[in-house]
Amino acid sequence: MFRNLALCLPLSTFAQTVKPPPVKASFGKPALIATADLADFASLPEDRRNLIEAALAVARDSPWLPYTARGAEPSDGGFDCSGAMYFVIRSVGLDPPRTSTAQYEWLNLKGRLHKGTADAVDLNHPGMKHLRPADLLFWGRPATSDSGAAITITHVAMYLGKEAKDARPVMINSTDARSYRGTKANGYGVYDFRLPVAGAKTAFLGYGTPPGIAEPPD
Repeated sequence: MFRNLALCLPLSTFAQTVKPPPVKASFGKPALIATADLADFASLPEDRRNLIEAALAVARDSPWLPYTARGAEPSDGGFDCSGAMYFVIRSVGLDPPRTSTAQYEWLNLKGRLHKGTADAVDLNHPGMKHLRPADLLFWGRPATSDSGAAITITHVAMYLGKEAKDARPVMINSTDARSYRGTKANGYGVYDFRLPVAGAKTAFLGYGTPPGIAEPPD
């Protein structure tokens, strides 16, 4: 009779042949909302509605997509921040770059980028007046002329708009430890959109409409 092969292998060999189970972060699954929960969603142009619907559908139709470095599709087990935007934007037939820095430059080179300002602390700031649902949002560290350091993008998300019930600005992205209505979460889902407070480690570096989505007139 055949014996159990695992019992015949040295412990060190067995440890090398069995992968440990994946470990999720201590924070739970992110929130999810419906398009009906978003103020003025029905009045958006069709291309913006389609992009937002696609972004929400990925979260709705997946059991949980935790933040995963280099993840760019659900089969990777999750997304990193730019991988989520890459997957969602491609799902509506557009061709974005893969990384957050390249996505920032994509908008910039196409004349779509509205750069952030350090004194903007909420969406009432004049610098945020062009923000529209389905725009990309960028955080990072600004370029510094004294040191010669280039701009560094550390996070990208998609703006969903404001919730109908209380005008709370929300976004969808893959992240770890950001929160929605006071509850921190890990992975791809809906989170509060807040601008950084003064003295934060990272700055809000700008926003803009992905090329291929029509920009509204001023």
